[in-house]
Amino acid sequence: MNTKTNTIVSRHTTSKGVVVWSRCACGRLQMALVPYDVDGKGLAAGGHDIQCPHQVR
Repeated sequence: MNTKTNTIVSRHTTSKGVVVWSRCACGRLQMALVPYDVDGKGLAAGGHDIQCPHQVR
């Protein structure tokens, strides 16, 4: 998650980690789960449209 183009909308703690919602400068929402466990797997949903100038290629 690039915080230079994303604005963090909210953060919520869960039993598995922290859920972070952010909004890109183009308006798209993205959700990311940052696990507490070092061996845990993160999860991300949403992201950039193919025409978003902030999309990482």
